[in-house]
Amino acid sequence: MLIQGSAVPVTEDIYTQLECSKRAEYLMSVRNVEVICGEVMRDES
Repeated sequence: MLIQGSAVPVTEDIYTQLECSKRAEYLMSVRNVEVICGEVMRDES
C-alpha cells in the first residue's frame, strides 16, 4: 500500500508475482483502491 509516497506492507504473507496480481485484480474489482505489486526489502537492523 502506498501512503504519502511510501510503500507499506499490508500483510506479512509472501506471494509470487502471479498470486499478487490475481489478488490485486480482485481487490480493485470490489473496492475503489489501486493495488500495485512489487518487491519489498525488509530492513533487518
